[in-house]
Amino acid sequence: MLTDWCPSTCASCYLRCSPAGRQWMSVEFALDVWLQLDALCPHRCGVHLTGGEPFGDWPRLLEIARLAKSRNLLLDKVETNAYWATDEDIVRQRLQALDKAGMKTFAISADPFHQQFVPIEAPRLAWRVAVELLGPQRVQVRWEDWLGQGLAGATDETRNAIFAEWMARRRDRVNGQAAESLAGYLPLRPAGEFAGLHCRRALLRGKHVHIGPEGYIMPGVCAGISLGRADREPIGEIWQNLYDAPVDKPVISALAQGGPMSLMSQAVEIGFVPAAGYASKCHLCWAVRKFLHAKPGPWSDELAPATIYENHNETFLP
Repeated sequence: MLTDWCPSTCASCYLRCSPAGRQWMSVEFALDVWLQLDALCPHRCGVHLTGGEPFGDWPRLLEIARLAKSRNLLLDKVETNAYWATDEDIVRQRLQALDKAGMKTFAISADPFHQQFVPIEAPRLAWRVAVELLGPQRVQVRWEDWLGQGLAGATDETRNAIFAEWMARRRDRVNGQAAESLAGYLPLRPAGEFAGLHCRRALLRGKHVHIGPEGYIMPGVCAGISLGRADREPIGEIWQNLYDAPVDKPVISALAQGGPMSLMSQAVEIGFVPAAGYASKCHLCWAVRKFLHAKPGPWSDELAPATIYENHNETFLP
């Protein structure tokens, strides 16, 4: 995760990236983290460069990709919302440069939430040129069926209906910012219905982590949970500590053993009042964690980075 900067404030962004983002991962730190991850993997470690919006600093992105290739590191994917794809020559030049730098897959984000800020013509252009240069097997669009739609000319009422229909298809994670802005489109259930649903695999056995520009390591899509900080200790030691002493981390331990209901029981003791219903266990987990984040306690180091818990001036519906 090269940056928390993005030109958009999408309702679905569980990492809460926005134009207010100011953090950028240095080239040196990116390469160091990448080498550490590669050393830990039994095979080559595929890294996915994302953000925020990594194309917000094109020279930085390209330098990281080129240095990775020089160290025989695997650049599995580069992801973008394609906001910058307004000129075919620029798209062609950048894709050719990334291809030469070893990029395996070019990924484009396209959905109603992104298109509230990025005209659909931009991802369409990026997709067309990428397919031509790289071949369809190396181009990924989330979601490709949306490329034929877009939100041009949509009223607030129409967009609201589109958002509701999209969420009903369960295509987006109800976590982080999305839990606050999109959960209302889904059926809600009492917190007690999520009892016994632990999160051990998602937290400790996943194959996917986000490493942010400040060094926070977050498991998969569990935004705002820090497994440790790669800028403060070697990643191998962080992994070993999680294996040896997960109980030293009250949030991770509670979620791994008993899920959000276990964490909620701790929060209730200091004043958390459950809402009438939640769209999923992730929605419940987010509500509890956001409450705890505002309270000093032994969980503070795990509920990070703080920017994920902060509210910006969002402009999305409803």
